[in-house]
Amino acid sequence: MGTFLLVCIIGVVACMVVGTVVGALLHALFWIVTLPFRIFFKLLFGLGGLLFGVILAPFVAVVAVIGLVVAMLGALLSLLTPLLPLLLLGLFGWTVFRVGSKKPSAPPPSQPGFWS
Repeated sequence: MGTFLLVCIIGVVACMVVGTVVGALLHALFWIVTLPFRIFFKLLFGLGGLLFGVILAPFVAVVAVIGLVVAMLGALLSLLTPLLPLLLLGLFGWTVFRVGSKKPSAPPPSQPGFWS
């Protein structure tokens, strides 16, 4: 019984080795057969992507600069927003000052005397 078990284990190991070798050979065969197609498509799409990138790079740069400017304005606005109540309070005080300190108007013309 022990001999049979040993032969079975050796058979399973042999099948695994043969399967690994066959798999490796099939993988190598598939890799070799598809190599020309892979080279062609890598050149085609690589050069096409390069051309596409060279054409679109200026537009992407302009959009990036616009995005940075908008982000900076948003950051500045977010820093100044908490000061808005103080600004409104100052404007209210200025308005009250302007209304309360009107320049005096010219005195009314003097009435002519009785005999003039």
